[in-house]
Amino acid sequence: MLTGSEFTRAWASLAAEWDAARTDETAKAHEILVTALEGGLRPVDAVPTADHPLEGEPPDAVLLECAVAVVTVAGAFDEAGYRAARRGTLDPERDAVDHFCRVGWRTLDNPEVGFDVWSYWRTYLDPGSEAVNPYLHYLLVGRHAGAAALPERAVPRVPVPRDDGRPARRVCLFAAYDVDALVDDYVVAYLRELSRHCDVYLLADAVVSDEEMARLRDVTVGAWARPHGMYDMGSYALLARELVGWDALAAYDDVLLVNDSSYLLRPLDEVLARRDASDAQVWGLLATERGYAEEYGAAGPVPLDDVVAQWAAPAWRMLDRLHLGAEFLALRKQVVDDPEFRRWMDDVCRQPRKSSVTLKYEIGLTYHLALLGYAIDAFVDVLAPYHPLYTPDYLGLVRDGFPLLKRKLMAENPLDMPDVADWKRLVGELVPDAPVDMFERNLLRVAADDRIRRSFAVRTMPDGTVHRPQPLTRLEMRQADGRTPTYDHWWAFPVCAYDHTFASNERAVFEQVRDDPSIKKIVLTRSRRVVAEGENVVVVPLHSPEGQWHVLRAGHIFVKHAPRINVPYPLSLKRHTFVNLWHGIPLKRFGTASVALGEQRASIVRHNLGSTAVITSSRIDALAMKAAFSPLDLNQMWITGLPRNDFIVRDEHRLPDDMRAAMDRLRREAAGRRLVMFLPTFKNDQEKAYYAFSDDEIAWLRDWCEQEGVVIGVREHLADRAHTYSRMLSPLEPLNLSSRRYPDLEVLYRVADGLVTDYSSCVVDFLLTGKPVISFAYDYERYAGSERGFFYDLEQVLPGPVCRDFRALSSALETMFDPRTLAEDEDYAWRRRLFFDHLDDGSSRRVTDRVKALYVDGVVPQP
Repeated sequence: MLTGSEFTRAWASLAAEWDAARTDETAKAHEILVTALEGGLRPVDAVPTADHPLEGEPPDAVLLECAVAVVTVAGAFDEAGYRAARRGTLDPERDAVDHFCRVGWRTLDNPEVGFDVWSYWRTYLDPGSEAVNPYLHYLLVGRHAGAAALPERAVPRVPVPRDDGRPARRVCLFAAYDVDALVDDYVVAYLRELSRHCDVYLLADAVVSDEEMARLRDVTVGAWARPHGMYDMGSYALLARELVGWDALAAYDDVLLVNDSSYLLRPLDEVLARRDASDAQVWGLLATERGYAEEYGAAGPVPLDDVVAQWAAPAWRMLDRLHLGAEFLALRKQVVDDPEFRRWMDDVCRQPRKSSVTLKYEIGLTYHLALLGYAIDAFVDVLAPYHPLYTPDYLGLVRDGFPLLKRKLMAENPLDMPDVADWKRLVGELVPDAPVDMFERNLLRVAADDRIRRSFAVRTMPDGTVHRPQPLTRLEMRQADGRTPTYDHWWAFPVCAYDHTFASNERAVFEQVRDDPSIKKIVLTRSRRVVAEGENVVVVPLHSPEGQWHVLRAGHIFVKHAPRINVPYPLSLKRHTFVNLWHGIPLKRFGTASVALGEQRASIVRHNLGSTAVITSSRIDALAMKAAFSPLDLNQMWITGLPRNDFIVRDEHRLPDDMRAAMDRLRREAAGRRLVMFLPTFKNDQEKAYYAFSDDEIAWLRDWCEQEGVVIGVREHLADRAHTYSRMLSPLEPLNLSSRRYPDLEVLYRVADGLVTDYSSCVVDFLLTGKPVISFAYDYERYAGSERGFFYDLEQVLPGPVCRDFRALSSALETMFDPRTLAEDEDYAWRRRLFFDHLDDGSSRRVTDRVKALYVDGVVPQP
């Protein structure tokens, strides 16, 4: 049978042949597909690779159209059933086969009840790749090779009795993840309670410091931290197959799979007593089924025994299957010893998106265990209308002893449960000993602030109705913008569209006018909680009715990237002034300076036209920015200096309180050592483009750090979610300088003793400190010769060495802290002057003066 890569080659060849024929010979094109369906897909000789793709491979649109044609000609697709399974959510005008071939198979929606997408995918294809549509593979290859269209369903397994003469031996595999790589107090409390009843092994999906991991010493038998990106089921799988091992798990009567997505409200004695009283090999806290919902006619709870038999039956959608929540599962030894279960766990791999993890592994696990014939039971012995943990039914469950509080209830309120804002009081009344203040500290730290606000805004009104905040649609915003007055003294500051911080240039401009009562300052937030104090200041979520109301009236809006990126609403460029503060002095070409004529350039030009002005740092910087922001003219490049650089050169006692506190914290972490920052720029191909330090190179860096009294601090680019360098440099125990911990780069610049980067623009800002810089441009030639390239020759403009390999880097590091000569000081100052016309802390004032001059008579911008 053709493998995935072999199928990809053969399928592309078939699609190309079909596409060529359909232009003039419709009958021949149809015959090509009939022949392939009846006789099977013909293999081809070569297999395409990333370096040697299929020559003349059809575009994706042709491949999709051919897939639709194959499924249609095959004639087995059940359109009526497919539509009915969506309960009216699929547009009647939308072609159902097209929907399946484009979207449905990826979300594990079945084309007919006689074919199970995920079972076939997992059995015959790569479960982590979306390169091959499993149904297409089955029609053209699998059925001809005798592949099973449906999984085999085992007869019910008789439970293996446990020796009741002794207490059950339990082990817990605990999956942890913290966005700040911390071990939170609520996790320690949860683990302490679990450790009363079982041996606990934990895996954190992150790079966690030794200091944080030490908090787990007394509450776990073993604990590891390893970023793997496979979410909770990946942690369970890695613990079972590698870190703890199947042989060790076989010594226990019960294996608990527990994650940190919930807060533990009460001791687990009653929960585990009920678990021991159940003969079911698979046991959880709660069973749910998406289809059993009030909008679909659910009248109330039904006994779990009445629906268990349906769990392994054929179904249209994985999403609609009955399943046990993955936050707390208990598996008997009989399950853990089963080779089929172990094989399933061993196959768990990284997925392209989190929703795929939920479908394939969280819902998929219960489905697989049901197929294996195991009995299933739960602490809550009824199936309540979906989803009882996010509806008022939850409070009744807590009253009856349910032990967990899902953080998602407060953080996202997915089903719009009213009055969630009162959760502390409601939970406290039912479980007086629950440490709700501890839970709240975690909630406010890790949950998205704008979602919490929206969650808490769902309220029961005096007349009994439920108020749900509804932002305006794009069309409604456009209409509202045409009739809403704008005010020049209303200044809006949207946070960064990517890391959601209120920092950099926009923060500096805000600080300049924060106490000016004549200006209304509107900080438009996203997921990060922002504290912005001053006279006449409003802090509201951008994506909320309040945020929309305020931005519609803002006469001047300060953006970091582009108007439509930072404020994704169709606001009139005539009614609102957008001042583009940008986010640094670029070395790499971007915008219109980096692309040739074409559709991409036209799109960039449209973005650029939205800016009234672009802030620049010097005359040479203005020329570079003019090239990038074409068609804006040079007069629109305001050479005021970058406002954020005020924070670098200003006396420390005049900095905002939070920045001074952050500097103190960073100095404590450095602990008297020299801090050398490693700040890499973004790479498109993260696995191949980032430099791979060898073991010998890591050892050299460790020795150098010890000899020079240096600690490395790593700030990954926000797009590098794999934390590439943090993982590689982990033997050096680097400081975590992420934007989650240190949103203001200027704090890092002030405390650091040196900087190593590749060609990030941060190197230019760092020149203001006068401290040593090294550019580790290991792929300089490749990048310089690319379509994007550089504005400048780095060796011409940077005062530090530009290293092409590790040998050059190590030589540069050895002399990094040597005193500079007078000539070297003069050279450093000359190169700094290329990028900075202003070396004072008045850039923010110059920007605000220029903005005021747009509408206040008599205000003259200062030079």
